[in-house]
Amino acid sequence: MTFSLNKLFIPAGLAVMLISGCSIDEAEQGVKELEEETKNAAETTEEKSKEVVDKVKEEAPGIIQNMKDTYKESEQEVKDNTLQAGDKVTIQKDAYLALTPEAYDELYQLIEINDLEGVDKIVQENKVKEVKQGSQAEVLERDIRRTKVKLKDSGEEGYLPTTMLEPVQ
Repeated sequence: MTFSLNKLFIPAGLAVMLISGCSIDEAEQGVKELEEETKNAAETTEEKSKEVVDKVKEEAPGIIQNMKDTYKESEQEVKDNTLQAGDKVTIQKDAYLALTPEAYDELYQLIEINDLEGVDKIVQENKVKEVKQGSQAEVLERDIRRTKVKLKDSGEEGYLPTTMLEPVQ
């Protein structure tokens, strides 16, 4: 860095001094002063850079450990707050339990377009079963949107929206 600064400043400084009427001796003295200032600036910049690097090296392990700890804590919180296989749950609202993943998809397509006749038809075809609010179940599998459960009272297995389930404490 010093090399490139000297190449730039020394000729420019020399030219300015000669044009302004300085003697060769004064110009050479000015060049020496300019070289010294450039060298000092480069050394100061290098020292500050080393200080920053040292500070980062000193603080980085602590910061990395904080990040690891926070990640582990949040991972545990998600696990604690996410339904897992074997968890006991309460169904929060009256709902339809879809007996297969395909019946679940069909049911929610019908619900989205508000097709009450279509919903009645899949109820009649025994693809879904009505469950009441407060019913107890055990989580068998969990996806993002749906959870496979086993109803405590009937032993029947099926799929419900995950958001309709509340863990039993």
